[in-house]
Amino acid sequence: MDTIAEKIRIQRLIQNYSQEYMAFMLDISQAAYSNIESGKTEISVRRLMEIAEILKVHATDLMPKPKSGSGIDFPWFRITLRKLNRAYHNNLNDKHLEAVRLGIVYRDISKNLD
Repeated sequence: MDTIAEKIRIQRLIQNYSQEYMAFMLDISQAAYSNIESGKTEISVRRLMEIAEILKVHATDLMPKPKSGSGIDFPWFRITLRKLNRAYHNNLNDKHLEAVRLGIVYRDISKNLD
């Protein structure tokens, strides 16, 4: 499990979220979300933050491990990511409630295993 796309897909399955739900929460089409999970679309830091927030994980958990020394000041990076997470959090709660109302929150996980 090396790529961000693979980690996102696994976390989505753990949460038992459908691609449709993720797409709805991100305000993109299901096809566009599918391209993210398949690695066809490169993910911006902002999009990674949004996905991590929806999946209830830290954005660094979705990033690949460095092959050798990272050169990244991880404490500073985590603090910055936490600040960005807070900025997105307020809107996501409203989006989740709307998704629940529309009935697209959870889907049968067996559909997601293909």
